Amino acid sequence: MDIKGISTLNPSSTQSDRCCQERRAALGGLLCRRECWTLSWRGWLLALVLIIGLLAAMRYGAYPFLTVTDRVPAEVLVIEGWSPPSTMRQAASEFLHGGYRRALLVRPVLETGDQYESGHYSADFVTRMLIADGVPGEKLSTLFPNVARKDRTFHSALAVQQWLKERGMHIQALDVATAGPHSRRSRLMYQKAFGDGVKIGVIALDNPEYDPKRWWRTSEGVRDVVGESIAYLYARVLFHPSNPAIDLNPGS
Repeated sequence: MDIKGISTLNPSSTQSDRCCQERRAALGGLLCRRECWTLSWRGWLLALVLIIGLLAAMRYGAYPFLTVTDRVPAEVLVIEGWSPPSTMRQAASEFLHGGYRRALLVRPVLETGDQYESGHYSADFVTRMLIADGVPGEKLSTLFPNVARKDRTFHSALAVQQWLKERGMHIQALDVATAGPHSRRSRLMYQKAFGDGVKIGVIALDNPEYDPKRWWRTSEGVRDVVGESIAYLYARVLFHPSNPAIDLNPGS
């Protein structure tokens, strides 16, 4: 059979393809028409249901998930000093009733000559608050690691690890007290920094600036919960630990 004859058996097909090409191109090929898939009304309905379900889960489940308290028997209580000052009375109560031998206040600071801009002043203020609320000064130390450009909680944990090592303190467990929605991420970052050889507990400090059951009604609550949800997702999925040298600036 003549092969050339095959191409002429269905001339309408060739003509149809040519017409299709002519319809999809215009202005000398500068414009091109393409077919695409789009949602039907059933598809839009399903998408709407999923969005509503996601928002409901976020509204009622995000705060309880992020805010976790899980203490472990430990001699050292780490207090994240960037937490709201209004939470320090809770942190002091945790130290007094938790049987700890040492409280370590950690506050990353900037290397500037101004104590207000650097963060030293706020850390000193929080230290005085903890002492005023009953933490013995001789059992309270402050640690001022330099602010990292990213993964600050992880770098703070590395600074704590190095601080303990320099003082010959070999611990098997550690509790971290921090602002409520940050607690799950803090435990994750400290566990990554210390490894499986040290048990990491966490204590969520309640922020009185908003109602945790209605966090979406205040800008502070939205910033905390939504921001920490994104940050925890990053820490869990995309974060890869590294162990750079930590520049310590111990206070006392």
